[in-house]
Amino acid sequence: MEARGLPVKGRSFIPLTPREKNLCPGASEEAFLNSTVSTLLLPALYSMVLLVGLPANALACWVLATNFRRCSSTLFLLNLAGADLLFVLLLPFKISYHLLGNHWLFGDYLCRTMVAFFYGNMYSSVLFLTCIGLERYISVAHPFLWKGSSWTRGKVGICVGIWLVVGAGMSPLLLHSQTQDISSLNITTCHDVLEKGTHVFFRYYFLSLVGLGFGLPFVLMTISYSCILARLLAKGRCYGQVVRVLALVLLVFILCFTPSNVLLFIHYMLEPTGCHNITYFWYALALVLSAFNNCFDPFIYFYISQDFRGWVQDARGRCLRGLESSMGRSTEKTALPLRSSEQSQGVPGCVLLPSEEGSCSVVPNTKGWQ
Repeated sequence: MEARGLPVKGRSFIPLTPREKNLCPGASEEAFLNSTVSTLLLPALYSMVLLVGLPANALACWVLATNFRRCSSTLFLLNLAGADLLFVLLLPFKISYHLLGNHWLFGDYLCRTMVAFFYGNMYSSVLFLTCIGLERYISVAHPFLWKGSSWTRGKVGICVGIWLVVGAGMSPLLLHSQTQDISSLNITTCHDVLEKGTHVFFRYYFLSLVGLGFGLPFVLMTISYSCILARLLAKGRCYGQVVRVLALVLLVFILCFTPSNVLLFIHYMLEPTGCHNITYFWYALALVLSAFNNCFDPFIYFYISQDFRGWVQDARGRCLRGLESSMGRSTEKTALPLRSSEQSQGVPGCVLLPSEEGSCSVVPNTKGWQ
């Protein structure tokens, strides 16, 4: 997109000739920036993410942090919830940007921060979900490979490494200006339009980001989950809950992150001519799906973390007891449900999953959902 007289080129939108605008009326920069999709639909969807994601992830962070279990995936889940919480805290700025007609009021540095957190959340979520999948594979295929405190320290190192890698990967977004004044529309865009000289750099940057931040983790998740399912099926026994957990994580991964990354890859592989801009129109919508990951992740916490599931069950019991008390009825019939950790035997918060050698490996308790 081009501010009249300014040499700018859109990361998404590219100036079209009058003939190209006639051929592709929906591909012009004005068509998107003034459309109801960008000024009404996008902020409405992001508002839904904020309303659901903020309380859900704040609660998840508190529950996971105060009920830490060393034998489960709690550490990865806690980092995932933390990344989601940081993201939703910055969503009000993005919502206001779209509601104001794609006009950014908060300065270039805050725009850089918001953009970096947006993409950082996406790719940190991808990496933490991948770690959860690989941990499941190790628990099933190699139950004695890493055990005890050494594995806990290893998970801490992995989490620190992920944050360092994501921080380094997002540094170009923090170092380059992300705002651009568009005099023809009397607005200042945030990240939608960048200076012409940065287009080539960001083309290689985003292609690398898609390949390393999405493509490689997707391959690892697919391989690890396929191996887990193959081993479980080979045992000839029913592990319905394990399969449901794997399916849920993989479904969230594919639904939230595949559309935006595929469209981003296509966008930068196409020649910057003609109807090329239409790909970004769909990419902007696909980014909303990646944001909805912040709403879906709490379901993953519920299925994987016994502590999170037990807290929800206890809270439900307290609500039912309080409701009966307020109605003047006896509360004796509304006893709190036993937490799974109180019902489990062996390691607290865990259940033993048979390994290939006939021994057992520790995985989160799923007895209540089989």
